[in-house]
Amino acid sequence: MAEVNVINWHINPFRADRWYETWMPALERAPSFGATSFTLTRSEDDHLLFVQTTVWESRADWDRFWSSDEVAAAREATLSYYNKPVLPVWHVLIAAERD
Repeated sequence: MAEVNVINWHINPFRADRWYETWMPALERAPSFGATSFTLTRSEDDHLLFVQTTVWESRADWDRFWSSDEVAAAREATLSYYNKPVLPVWHVLIAAERD
């Protein structure tokens, strides 16, 4: 069963573009750690709210990703761009489009 990790990023005003440019390379590394997919969406109603969703076979793979040197460095580089705390939340995938 797939494990889904969701993070709501609440970005500080006037920092969304800088956050995105700095964070995206780290998020794009998720498949290298075992993510089967990832998405990053931005709210149309609240342009400072981004929702990151990653899908994993194992929570341990997510832990390796989140604790990796490159992701830790990206979190540190973006520290002033978003509201704290960042709380990863787990969901269980119950339906998805099939290829």
